[in-house]
Amino acid sequence: MRINELSIDGRFIKILEDEGISELYPPQEDAVKAGLLDGGNFVLCNPTASGKTLIAELAIAKTLEAGSKAVYVVPLRALAYEKYTEFRKYEKLGYRVELQSGDLDSSKYKRLEFDILIATAEKCDSMLRSRPEFFDNVRLLVMDEVHLITTDRGPVYEIIIARLTKKVRILALSATIGNPNELADWLDGKLVTSLWRPVKLAEEVRVGEKIDDTINKSLAGGGQTLVFVNSRASAESVAEKLGEGFGAEKNAGLSEEILKALPTPTKQCKRLAKCVKHGTAFHHAGITGKQRVIIEDAFKAGKIKVIAATPTLAAGVNLPSRTVVIRDVKRFGGQGMDYIPVLEYKQMVGRAGRPKYDKTGSAVLLAKNESEGELLAEKYIRGKPEHIHSMLGAEPVLRFHVLAAVASSMTTDEESLAGFFHSTFFGHQYGVGHDFRERLNRVIEQLVGWDFIQRIKSRVLPTNTGMRVSELYIDPLTAYKYIYFLTKAEMEGRFPVIGLLEVLCDSSEMRPLVSLKRGEDVRLWEKVYSDENQFFRRFAAAEFGFRRASESELEMADWEFLSRFKTAKAINDWMCEKSEDAIMEAYGVTPGILYQKLRNAEWLAYSASELAKIVKLKTASSEAEKLRVRIKHGIKEELLPLVAIKGIGRVKARKLFNAGFKTPAEIKSEDLGALAEIIGEKTAENVLAEN
Repeated sequence: MRINELSIDGRFIKILEDEGISELYPPQEDAVKAGLLDGGNFVLCNPTASGKTLIAELAIAKTLEAGSKAVYVVPLRALAYEKYTEFRKYEKLGYRVELQSGDLDSSKYKRLEFDILIATAEKCDSMLRSRPEFFDNVRLLVMDEVHLITTDRGPVYEIIIARLTKKVRILALSATIGNPNELADWLDGKLVTSLWRPVKLAEEVRVGEKIDDTINKSLAGGGQTLVFVNSRASAESVAEKLGEGFGAEKNAGLSEEILKALPTPTKQCKRLAKCVKHGTAFHHAGITGKQRVIIEDAFKAGKIKVIAATPTLAAGVNLPSRTVVIRDVKRFGGQGMDYIPVLEYKQMVGRAGRPKYDKTGSAVLLAKNESEGELLAEKYIRGKPEHIHSMLGAEPVLRFHVLAAVASSMTTDEESLAGFFHSTFFGHQYGVGHDFRERLNRVIEQLVGWDFIQRIKSRVLPTNTGMRVSELYIDPLTAYKYIYFLTKAEMEGRFPVIGLLEVLCDSSEMRPLVSLKRGEDVRLWEKVYSDENQFFRRFAAAEFGFRRASESELEMADWEFLSRFKTAKAINDWMCEKSEDAIMEAYGVTPGILYQKLRNAEWLAYSASELAKIVKLKTASSEAEKLRVRIKHGIKEELLPLVAIKGIGRVKARKLFNAGFKTPAEIKSEDLGALAEIIGEKTAENVLAEN
């Protein structure tokens, strides 16, 4: 079917034709014939790279034609930015395209004007909590990667859909899953499934073949390869080894960009830069966002031939390759090494085959012997993807969403609360019978005990504190702990930084904590006891209240405490102006992971300050806010006045301080030339203009 045959405004058709799109792929045509442009809910269950985004665009076009709005929800910030960049083409038609993926404090949200909103799931949920009016004229909700319902990100997907499904049509986009009919039944929608791909996929198991030989075969004729391994260390070693085999150096400019991503390059940065010179790269959560973009862009441009990656890349941005090699099908789980799900395998191999370049994409599983080879072929190549299941029923997850439902006045009693959860995928799969009602009652009683909600006769209503916790989008247990320890700090009149950071790390939002190395506990305990007066709690025993803890419980609590302490120490080093390289050397924390932790810690420090404010802990609120600014900029306390100046960060603030400037007022009267020598002419001009 040609796109100019569709009943869509010709202006949209022209934009698509300008991109070289003239005909629909078979799955796209199937969706149109099933009534995509006529309304109703849809579940599209197709392989990666089969054109699901274009199907969403067609539905969005019909929605905009009718004078309504569309929301496109994705799981990751990188994906949100990619879709935002892609959809901005509709601005030339006069439509407003908005990206929302940052601050989750919904009390700060102002008027939001959009026709197409691209948002992360958490951001969308946050807006729905206190600014549901933003969605008044929304008539289409696109949920990308909806199979993630079966992961820890899934409950947010369910909540968004359940809140909006009566007002808008749902378009759920998914990779191949085992129970798409169940998903469609839940949404009362039409199911469109297909195994069609724009590039044919050849899947095979190779027994006893070295990864080098596999790569060399795949690169013949100008191809590119993605190699999936199960750990960051493996990704780095594979990329290094392959790069050494490629011989002559190239990509000197790209290599320099990698090094300049940080003020002081770490060993990891240098390893990555060296790999890039030879035309390889590693890709995992430990590299910085800037480095990730450099690598992805270079791969798309053909400058990098091989990327060795952890599975997180498979769920990330669009990065097709002629060949995908899966070296590791096991990864470390709670009970040791486990086989990865078939669904995850399908996502990885879905990257094989570059549309417009390759006739066939190749997916290769490496096996050590014939027995393993047959097992892999049976499980993955001939196997079927798993069914997806709701993860909403766990009490910690329920606690988070029960408070939100009550705080947003969406439900006002236990019956309506149970009714809401009945409308979720969890309710569809498991119902809300006696066991669930008991679980719901326990969660309510817990939130009442923490003074986040209150019972008034048959009604369940939020307290002011509970409202603020919900707006801040943090786990109610995290909020309860922060209020408890900040109250203790206020009463004692002391706010030791390590103690505050250790409390900050005692939250679900900071997990996983910095891991402990074997044999490291003795050295860490020495540091703990040297800082003993800095903490707000006794160590393991304090975790168990008044009951006697068993030896194994104490050991586990000690291990948890040490992990929190190590994470707190790493953050504290950053606040003491240590470099990323020094922190990596001291704690084994790579820059990418460090920045993730710092973003979370900054948000939690802000939340702690806001919670202290609402429960009238004035000093605690001020101290938590100081902590937030120090975490954000990575500075000692003496630099706080200087980083308040626009354009001044940790490096320039330190230069100013060392030159004798302690406050903005002292800078204001300084000569431009003298100031320029310290922080550069352009920055100096801006600083003096601002002041």
